[in-house]
Amino acid sequence: MLRLSFILIFALLVGLFTCKGKQDKLSSASINEITIEIAKTNVLMGGAVGIAGERPKQWDRYEFLRLKATDRELLALTNDTNAVVRCYAFQALATRSKTDLFSIVVQHLSDTACVHTLYGCLGGSQKSGDFFLETITEIRGNNSFQRLTEMQKAIIDSLLLFDNGSRLEARDKLLVEIEPLEKYYKRIKQLATAENNKVAFVALSKFKKQEDKPLIEQLLKDTDSQTYGFSAVVNFPDRSFFPVLQQTLRNEVTKENNGNDKRLQMLYQAIVQYKDQTSRQLLQSVLREAKGMQSIYHSDYLHQALKKYPAAIYDGLLKPIYAVAPTETSGT
Repeated sequence: MLRLSFILIFALLVGLFTCKGKQDKLSSASINEITIEIAKTNVLMGGAVGIAGERPKQWDRYEFLRLKATDRELLALTNDTNAVVRCYAFQALATRSKTDLFSIVVQHLSDTACVHTLYGCLGGSQKSGDFFLETITEIRGNNSFQRLTEMQKAIIDSLLLFDNGSRLEARDKLLVEIEPLEKYYKRIKQLATAENNKVAFVALSKFKKQEDKPLIEQLLKDTDSQTYGFSAVVNFPDRSFFPVLQQTLRNEVTKENNGNDKRLQMLYQAIVQYKDQTSRQLLQSVLREAKGMQSIYHSDYLHQALKKYPAAIYDGLLKPIYAVAPTETSGT
């Protein structure tokens, strides 16, 4: 027992001295040495990773940059050849108030280098330019980062939309939220047709122009693009699209689908835009036909659609959310 206790104490002491040695080595390192190590690891990490929420060495390196590097050094590092170094340098600058971050963000709107990320147990990837933008437009941590003014946001939105060099995810987010103002129409259509940008097709549907119906029909005919096609119909529920929706739903009810299918979610949301007896009868027929788990899944998809887009004409189609059978009403 005494021997075991000695071994445990010895192991703890070795661990403590090893950690101290590593900390001393980090504190005596140069900025260049730290950035080389960041680039070698090449993953953008938060302050706690893994199930245990351990603090990674990569975060210690970031903290070293944040505390030791000058504004000029960090500014230079935002143009480093390694994307992770660029992101950490910008994040460190964002905690200070002396540097004009707006001009840096503008310079990086075409920075599409992919950065691998790890926050907690969640690994992912992100374009560098998107990280720069999110750092100063979204609330993070204690909200200590600089923010853009409304004018600066408007300028960046304009650059994202009209600059041909912009390929960030931020542009797609902008297209999702954009209002259908005529001044944007030509550019959005150009993005849809020239780049085959599916999000731009959906944005185009907000204008509800007859001339764009063939573009939406193309999305509806392509299974891989149907999610975007159904989203477009939510914005522009033209009667000519309904036969495709009807046939698609009748085909899907005979398949083994799961309960988290974005494509089917959007299909139901598209159908409930029509608010007529034809769409009601289609939904009631499908809910009768669906069996077992498919009945539960399709009932839930309809429930989600009606929760988002309620319409009196569909009242009574569903029992409470966990029931599986549709009810009969006098409206059929």
